[in-house]
Amino acid sequence: PEIFASEDKGATPVELVLAGLAGCLTAGVASVAQMREIQLRSVTATLEGGMDIQGILGMDPDVRNGFDGIKVRFDIDADATKEEIEALVAQSQKRSAVYDILTNPTNVTVAVN
Repeated sequence: PEIFASEDKGATPVELVLAGLAGCLTAGVASVAQMREIQLRSVTATLEGGMDIQGILGMDPDVRNGFDGIKVRFDIDADATKEEIEALVAQSQKRSAVYDILTNPTNVTVAVN
């Protein structure tokens, strides 16, 4: 996936999370399409993450530090019906490890050596 970072200073860590989600979902679409013998011509994933910078900067303790929502939009050109394409995306979403990590609680431990 191509990452469009602001001010051309490279991707931020949270933009890399979006890129990871885009890559995982897009790879899943390609894999499921191949298994279902659907010819893909192009797949474009566009992701948007909403975030209030006041949380990261510590300006407001009630504002979350991370995304308050992520929107994923696919533009897929394939030899398939709209319903078949929607089923490809749904199956990719079910199989995506990154989607699972982002949508389910994940225990994370942090230690200092």
